[in-house]
Amino acid sequence: MSAPGPARRQRKPIWQEWPLALVFAVAGTGLWIVADDHFKRGTVVFALGVCLAAVLRAVLPNGSVGLLQVRSRLVDVLTLAALGGATLVAALIVPPPS
Repeated sequence: MSAPGPARRQRKPIWQEWPLALVFAVAGTGLWIVADDHFKRGTVVFALGVCLAAVLRAVLPNGSVGLLQVRSRLVDVLTLAALGGATLVAALIVPPPS
């Protein structure tokens, strides 16, 4: 008689990870804009993508956030908001190229 194996986690369909896909799309667009030699605009878009992750983590229920859920809701929201806000401030205070 063998012992039962470890419980298998049921995977979600990939389309249920839309919050993370949306954040990746916005952040990726920001990186694309930076690569196109528009540093300030691209960094602002990237920062807004991180802030979007904070908003989505704050308003969506735990069953719907998917891979945006790392720790508790409060820790995730505060961390993402701080990183997004700091990136936004850094993007806005960088002087334009001369």
